[in-house]
Amino acid sequence: MSSALPAWLNELARQYYAGRTCLFLLHGNIHDQVWHESKAYPFRSFLQEVVFRRRNLVLTYNRATGLAYRDEKTRQDFELFCHRLLERTAIPRLPGEALPLLHHYFQQRLSEGHRIAFIVEFTETLIPATGSALGAEERATLLYFLRWAQDPLFLRSDLTILLLSESLSELHPKLVGNPHVSAIRVPYPDEGTRKAFIQAFMEQAPLEDKLTPTPSPTSLAVALGGLTLVQIEKLLSEIAHSPTPWTEADLLERKKMLVEAQAGGLLEFMSTHLTLDAVAGHHAAKTYLRTMAQALRTGHTAVIPMGFLITGPVGTGKTFLLRCFAGEIGVPMVQLKNFRSPWVGETEANLERILALLEALAPIAVVIDEADTQLGSRERGGDSGVSARVFGKLASFMSDPRHRGRILWFLLTARPDLLPVDFKRQGRAEEHIPLFPPTTPQEKEEFARALAARLGFPPLEVPPDRWKDLPNFSGAEWEAIFTRARLQAFLHGQEAPSWPDVEAVLQDFLPPTYPEEIEYMTLLAVLECTRRSFLPPLYQNLPREAILERLRVLRSFVE
Repeated sequence: MSSALPAWLNELARQYYAGRTCLFLLHGNIHDQVWHESKAYPFRSFLQEVVFRRRNLVLTYNRATGLAYRDEKTRQDFELFCHRLLERTAIPRLPGEALPLLHHYFQQRLSEGHRIAFIVEFTETLIPATGSALGAEERATLLYFLRWAQDPLFLRSDLTILLLSESLSELHPKLVGNPHVSAIRVPYPDEGTRKAFIQAFMEQAPLEDKLTPTPSPTSLAVALGGLTLVQIEKLLSEIAHSPTPWTEADLLERKKMLVEAQAGGLLEFMSTHLTLDAVAGHHAAKTYLRTMAQALRTGHTAVIPMGFLITGPVGTGKTFLLRCFAGEIGVPMVQLKNFRSPWVGETEANLERILALLEALAPIAVVIDEADTQLGSRERGGDSGVSARVFGKLASFMSDPRHRGRILWFLLTARPDLLPVDFKRQGRAEEHIPLFPPTTPQEKEEFARALAARLGFPPLEVPPDRWKDLPNFSGAEWEAIFTRARLQAFLHGQEAPSWPDVEAVLQDFLPPTYPEEIEYMTLLAVLECTRRSFLPPLYQNLPREAILERLRVLRSFVE
């Protein structure tokens, strides 16, 4: 095969000519167009007209429409075969009738020296992953596919069988795991392919007056990473026919909508106008994250950890810190939603789709909030091994060295003890950054004033000695206090709250009473920390044995 062909097709050709198998599972981006020799082909057309252009018989099958043919010659040949064998020209549509007929057809035509290609679409509708036993028709279909994959006549003849499915997880494991069947993933279009496709589009429909600033194929190819060619064509057509010019912000917002829809709501972009300047306190964490952002922007990816674990008690602003970091990291940041499903095969299919999207969107940062509950563990049982497979696939993806500096993982949790060590180890979440509530008078004042300003309060006039007497409220508790102060001001007819309103709330405020849990989470964050400089002076020299002993005492209160 020519080197100009897609990499996945070169791999298919390599395995085919090695004689290893004649049956391939193509999965991934199989509903897109394929760019080849300055032309975009629908996926099926690319297979029929380009890949199998030298085959004299090319057939396609799916459950809905039955058999279809690349050309009239193939149709006439198959109908003639059916008439001689069955003495009728009506072509069966259901797999229970069509596959036995195809089996005989392949045997006869291959023995005559014909060169054949057979493409099966929506294979998951024929032999789906299921929590129960396969039906009689599905078992027969599976057996035909497995038989074809190792039939000596088929292997030594010029026959290629392609089974198409968006996700391997939607197919029965006996097909996917068979050693005679080869799975090949079709990825999203790379930057070079996107650029060539966009350039050809812009030659037919110039966008100079439709998009500001004036776009180039290169800049658009970078901006539209993570989209399929079908989506790019639709988006550019929308811009070309728009009565008003689009801005770069419009373009990126539309892209986000397309990606989130393609992810089935499992990815959400973390867009914000804030930066780390909006975060009060946490100076060591902010300094370190800004260093990482600078390394990423300047291309020094070798110094960037594979991932980060953000820990600390509830209410310390872990999610807010990352949302503000998204404003200055220089690459998109997405939050991974709960991808687990009660339906057979859907959890793994969701994860496959998400990981493929992340590779296409790179460079990108990925946030998993409440990571201890989202990621699960190898030991979780009662689900036919789904959790173990998902765990292994995600852990392997996170530690892939090709993703260093391209896919950054941020795992957020107040209970890092519940997060499996496989995710916390070096090579995955390599840096553990703890966050703590403000404890010194200076920290309390800085935090309260910064939060008040962000909420639109006027400058607070606070007695200087008041800060040392205030409790060690978390960020979430301070926000609750200021929200009540705003209500206090409203009830007294004031436009904006003042410090007396805050004081009135403080006299009435009763924070939730779970001090043991907060202390437990705080000490866990200290224990997990990977740099002494991240810790407040209070904890920097605390003996590990003392922390472990105190955690043992507190465990009885939290479990």
